[in-house]
Amino acid sequence: MNRADPQLFEATVVAELPQQLFRLEACEPSAQKLTAGLSPEARRLGLRAQIRTGQRVLVRRASLDPGRGVITGVCP
Repeated sequence: MNRADPQLFEATVVAELPQQLFRLEACEPSAQKLTAGLSPEARRLGLRAQIRTGQRVLVRRASLDPGRGVITGVCP
C-alpha cells in the first residue's frame, strides 16, 4: 500500500451491501459517497471478516466511474 498514490484515500464504511459491496463515505472535505468492493489482494488476506460498519478503510477510486472504488486495506 502506497499512501503517496493520489487515488488512494481513507473512507468510512456506512453500510454493508449485498454481493460483498460496501457503501463508503470519503473522509475528505467533500465527503462524497461511493460504492466499493474488495480488491483481490484484500480477499486473499481475509479482510472481508474484518470490515464492519463504522470502520475506516483505504480505497482506490475507479478511474472511469468516480462513484465506484476498490477497498485495498484497513486503516489502523
